Amino acid sequence: MKQDKKLMLGMTLLFFITFVSFGTLVVTEKLAPFYTDKIKDKITAYIKENYKEEQKNLTIGKVTYKLQKYQAKVYNKNNKNLYFNVTYQNKKITDTYQKDYLEGKTLLTTTEKNLEQKIKKELNKKVTITFPLTLDKYTTQIKETLINNDLENINLYNINLSITSPLETSAIVENIEKTATELRTIKINPNHYNIKITNKNENKKLTINNLTQQTLQKYTLTQIINDIMNNNESDIIKTNNISYQYSNKGE
Repeated sequence: MKQDKKLMLGMTLLFFITFVSFGTLVVTEKLAPFYTDKIKDKITAYIKENYKEEQKNLTIGKVTYKLQKYQAKVYNKNNKNLYFNVTYQNKKITDTYQKDYLEGKTLLTTTEKNLEQKIKKELNKKVTITFPLTLDKYTTQIKETLINNDLENINLYNINLSITSPLETSAIVENIEKTATELRTIKINPNHYNIKITNKNENKKLTINNLTQQTLQKYTLTQIINDIMNNNESDIIKTNNISYQYSNKGE
């Protein structure tokens, strides 16, 4: 009997603890959204303390609560695509400032996608745009240009694209020039071009990397393509750090 009573008492105590814990959790979850204003004040204080120089350029978005943590986006006042996340959980604040904001991951990724979509929409060409540097590696003037989304007159990003052409010098030059001209008409001015050239009637493709606006000039481009077709590692190819590779389709 004593053993049964101890067992019953233990089960009752366990039930009580579980009930109280669950009840506390439910109450906490129900009330948590009502504390967002207080959490925003904490985030504001955190920004002022940790990012004194940058805070004048920042604005804090809506604080949300989910999965037992509060989160808010902190935006650049001039471009909402440049932002970082701040998380408040267990009385501690963490953020993604370094990667998302200082290095500009959110801004550069969005800009890349926007440029790709623009080319797809206006030229029906599928390309890949990449910025070779993080935002903090650029000069103050270039940073402002990126934040203001004024990319028409500067060459900052690289483009990877494919064209179809016979693997013959004059045809390749003509098709590359045509593609570059089409891109310029919609204000797309890459820094470097990486071009994959395929021929419908052959089982080979040629990839050329590191062409620039300067090396796309007709005389220079013709010389480069001619040297590539003749497998001649000429000074013009070496000086401009151009690389190329033949491969089979599908590779």
